[in-house]
Amino acid sequence: MVVVPPDKLVELLSESVVFKNWRKVHHEAFLSHFFCQLDTNGNLKSNFEVGYFHPKNKKISVFVENADKDFELKMEDDVFKKENDEVEPLKMDVVKVPFEKALSLFKENVAVLFPSEKISEGFVILQTFNKKTDWNFTYISTSIKFLNIKLSAEDGAIDSYQAIDLVDKGK
Repeated sequence: MVVVPPDKLVELLSESVVFKNWRKVHHEAFLSHFFCQLDTNGNLKSNFEVGYFHPKNKKISVFVENADKDFELKMEDDVFKKENDEVEPLKMDVVKVPFEKALSLFKENVAVLFPSEKISEGFVILQTFNKKTDWNFTYISTSIKFLNIKLSAEDGAIDSYQAIDLVDKGK
């Protein structure tokens, strides 16, 4: 699959009829994230979904590029976040590390940070949270843990990482 870089995807989206019509009604909404599911090898399972946040109603609108290279608008939805967390605008001029480089850095670091884990499928989100713009990789491991590494979209440095056990082992 040919990966359309997020900055190019936003440009293509902004030129689409569906976005222009949506934007007429949602002028206060701002770019908040890119999301994509990943296979075991880190390959994108589709193109990135592009999310816009509506500050007034606290909902998210997501655009997806279809097979005809046009865009579709998914049903407006609630934001997946903790109650007190703020949805921040994603400023594309801050993103200096392309997805391919971020994926390479993730692969290098996951083996070091989680040496006993084998990854299965996962997802990646490009977003700004707590004033940090990160490539946020989350995979499920074969031992039923979420493995998460957040890499700076500015320089590729690790901002945080964690393993979350999904099975209560009665400890």
